[in-house]
Amino acid sequence: MKSEKEKMIAGELYFSADPELIADRKEARLKLNQINQEADASLRSLLLAEAFGASDGRPYLEPNVRFDYGYNISVGKQFYANFDCTFLDVCPIEFGDNCMLGPGCQILTPTHPLHPVKRNSGLEGGKPIKVGNNAWFGGNVTILPGVTLGDNVVVAAGAVVTKSFGDNVVLAGNPAKVIKEIELEESAPTNPENLLAAPRKKIDAIDREIVRLLEARMAAVNEVVTIKKTMKTPVLDSERETAVLESVVKQVSNPEFANTISDTFADIMKRSREYQNSRV
Repeated sequence: MKSEKEKMIAGELYFSADPELIADRKEARLKLNQINQEADASLRSLLLAEAFGASDGRPYLEPNVRFDYGYNISVGKQFYANFDCTFLDVCPIEFGDNCMLGPGCQILTPTHPLHPVKRNSGLEGGKPIKVGNNAWFGGNVTILPGVTLGDNVVVAAGAVVTKSFGDNVVLAGNPAKVIKEIELEESAPTNPENLLAAPRKKIDAIDREIVRLLEARMAAVNEVVTIKKTMKTPVLDSERETAVLESVVKQVSNPEFANTISDTFADIMKRSREYQNSRV
């Protein structure tokens, strides 16, 4: 059986009042008190490197730093954070190399159940956050649970990032949106690989979003499985599948893509049936 700590790090529902977690948070508070009162920047960096789960070199963070546990935070080379940054690390927080955070940034992995009874029971959850290389966050940027950002991402001051984005973009607003793409110097514009780079990056970003949505869909399928098991109803619902495919076709704005998208959804539903059959 998993411990509450193992559940927490895995992003499953857990009880934060677990004695092991209470002890870990108490130890983290002691470390934070020492870190934030250390005037010598080099010693503070050393203390931070020891508190974090992983650090490639000595991270430089201005006081006051705040985190839940510390051991779920990993940073790459040349990590810098300005004053008053918060890292709520119930799930892993990962930064690549050469990342810079402005003052007051909040990196938040915790979640809570939407259902009030579950929420009031003390159950909590979380989703990991991952940031690539060369990130620059302006002041008071908030990164919400489950977000993944690619390399060379710039986030404007005050932005609230609610979903994942790929490489080489500037984000701004609440919720954050792409306001600009960062053009990196290409060595040979006529090279086919260079010409393909931009659309492939768009596809990669879209694929990440599709994965997130498919995971959400499978979570809903799990709910359907539970209900069907209880009611002892068959997995296959031909009328439902036909209605879904008809609805999908109606939503496609470009007729050229209609058949391909319809076939893709048909395959998704086929795989969903196979999954449900394996669970019922």
